[in-house]
Amino acid sequence: MKTLKNFFIITVSQRKAVAVLLMALTLTNNQVFAAQENNLITLANQTIMTQDAPAPVPEVVPAVQPTVQEVLLNVCQTNGYGEDCAKTLLGMLWKESSNRSTVIGDNGRARGYFQIHYKLHKIPVACAEDLVCSANWTITYLERNSYPKYVSYAVQCHNSCNVNNGYAAKSLSLGRYFWNKPLEIKQAAPIKLSTEIAMK
Repeated sequence: MKTLKNFFIITVSQRKAVAVLLMALTLTNNQVFAAQENNLITLANQTIMTQDAPAPVPEVVPAVQPTVQEVLLNVCQTNGYGEDCAKTLLGMLWKESSNRSTVIGDNGRARGYFQIHYKLHKIPVACAEDLVCSANWTITYLERNSYPKYVSYAVQCHNSCNVNNGYAAKSLSLGRYFWNKPLEIKQAAPIKLSTEIAMK
């Protein structure tokens, strides 16, 4: 019995060592729990902030409206032509309507940018008053009258073939004059440019 009793007797230095070991374990566990608790609190705060914060509003970048010249060049390129074609259309447009989409002429028979006789040529008023549509129609009409082989003749035919009234010369001159003076598009319908360029 005496031997067993001595077995449980530990020295003072051993007791101190055990106490230090227990204290170290307690502190270590407290630090681990404290770090985990801090991580949980941070995560909860982030979640709350995310739920409460309003969704970010996407930045709206306004589309840049093309100029009349850019639209006419796009129409010409789509039809297989270049800058000369766009200058020709620009001069005709200015001569006919001074760049106004809703102009009505010839006692109500001519409409839009190029003053197209819409009933005679069976096109809607909406097309005559749309820059892209009316420019495409005008190119087709010029081509029916020998454009681009005889530019002046084709342009004159838009006004009246074989009439010596200076329409073609004035239109071509106006096209050159206004080419480097960007003109604003003034029509209600949105402009739809072609992304496909045709080759003639």
